[in-house]
Amino acid sequence: MPFQQRFKVYDKLKALSKNAQKCCKKVRKQMLKQVKILSPACIFFTLLFLNGCSGQIASLYSDNNKESLISSNENSLKEYYAQLEKKKLSMGLLRQDAGGSDTPFDEEDIIAAFEQLAFYNEYQVDENQLLPSSEPVSLGKWNSEINISTRFGDSVNFEQKRNDLKEINELLAVLSRVSKHKMRISENDVNMFVIVGNQKEIVNLTGEIGKQLFEFDPKRIPIVAQLPKEIHCMAMTSVSSHKNSEIESALVIIRNELPKVMRKACFHEEISQTLGLTNDSHLARPSIFNDNDEFATLTEFDKILIKILYDKRLKTGISRKEASKLVKQIVNEIGA
Repeated sequence: MPFQQRFKVYDKLKALSKNAQKCCKKVRKQMLKQVKILSPACIFFTLLFLNGCSGQIASLYSDNNKESLISSNENSLKEYYAQLEKKKLSMGLLRQDAGGSDTPFDEEDIIAAFEQLAFYNEYQVDENQLLPSSEPVSLGKWNSEINISTRFGDSVNFEQKRNDLKEINELLAVLSRVSKHKMRISENDVNMFVIVGNQKEIVNLTGEIGKQLFEFDPKRIPIVAQLPKEIHCMAMTSVSSHKNSEIESALVIIRNELPKVMRKACFHEEISQTLGLTNDSHLARPSIFNDNDEFATLTEFDKILIKILYDKRLKTGISRKEASKLVKQIVNEIGA
């Protein structure tokens, strides 16, 4: 059977004005033109855009602007993200309350969201071209234990590194408990990397990782070397073409310039999405798997979705149609 590649890009566009949306779409189009998949590794990308686009962004990927992208000043980026976080918080976004009486949901909401998040991707790769895709895909998740190596650039000071490790460990404890799938920071049999650094460090660290996991070689992923400020963090998962869509490796990239809440949001969404819920949907609420940045941290809704995904009755490679009755049964057993 010929190998097929699928590619996913997540955009945070919902809260933007119409002009900004058009602008971001142009950026996305330019980004997608750069992507070259050079070997048979099935890779999903999640790109987390937590803010709008300025009028300048449409030309970000022109040759004249490449140097300015790479050499963005760390201090100016920190100030930019600090102001952006302040604005979002003032709008009631980036919530950390896990949802409440203002975000009710029922079993039908859970089922609808799960089907969109687990069985759909926005794009597929065909002969190195990105094509829009509305076709359902088979279920992908990890079967092996997830051993995570954290890599920090020198720009991450000791205190920040300690805080980041604490954040990651606490998140992994929650995800492991909910999914009943072992996730831990370990240097043994590493199959996921989490990178935190500035632009130059991200490129260098990804280059080192690419020597171990060729699917994440930055030469194959041009966007890594040219991250515009509108991309705050990203995640990639490599899915086996021989083991029924089993996820085999993953890479998460976090900008060091991010302030506290946006940084936390990046850890939560990107690491969580590498588990297999690789789409975003407006049907997911309250959720971090949504395009509107309403929530920064895992919600009770999200935990239910992850619990369903890692129910042993749902096997990797199962189709949406095959899983439909099982999903309803599992949701009914869990209860909303």
